[in-house]
Amino acid sequence: MRLEEKTMKIERLLLVQKNEKTIPAVKIVPLQPVGSVVLVHGYGGCKEEDLGLAWRIAEKGLVVCAIDLCGHGENLSFLHKDMLVELETAIEHCRQYGKVATIGHSLGGRLSLLSSADFVIGISPALNTKYSETTCDNLETFRSYRVREKSFNSFIKIIGQLPVWQPDTAQPTLILFGTRDIPEVVQDCRKLQAQGFQVQEIDAAFHNDIYLHEETFRAINKQLKLWFK
Repeated sequence: MRLEEKTMKIERLLLVQKNEKTIPAVKIVPLQPVGSVVLVHGYGGCKEEDLGLAWRIAEKGLVVCAIDLCGHGENLSFLHKDMLVELETAIEHCRQYGKVATIGHSLGGRLSLLSSADFVIGISPALNTKYSETTCDNLETFRSYRVREKSFNSFIKIIGQLPVWQPDTAQPTLILFGTRDIPEVVQDCRKLQAQGFQVQEIDAAFHNDIYLHEETFRAINKQLKLWFK
């Protein structure tokens, strides 16, 4: 523990956007960083849920910045359509450490794939613009109570308005999904896998716990090691 305290610095910060609104974040800085990673949670999530993954990444020499999107955690703004602008603010902040990767789960996965980061990992990314009634019911029942929003329908509208991700071979990308993920995610990820994109299936993982699996940690750190060698 004493060794970790000497080689890691953990700080809370507020990232300031151009419109002067702030984004709450937690940043872990190793002694000699070789690059950085921005972590983005999914709908109904928060930066604190990402701190276990953040620590495992920071141990490999990367600065990690976990953020709260609007409507989530300590971010007092209501959910709005400019979440990608918030992510880009975090990416710009992290460029002081060199190249930047983004890692996002679900909604955060889609935002990461749409970002200007040098490298991207999408964990169970929400690639669709429309979801089944069952999926929407589950999101409203089990996730929306944790979101500061006008209504659940406002989130559905925002999802429909987000740009559709177009795979870009110029942006190195890894996509992970769980064997027990939500049907739309499994379908989209397997389609990309069949088209030859770098997609990995995490055994036994559900949509809401895939970022806590040891296999996920290993897959992410293996890929980051190749990108930041």
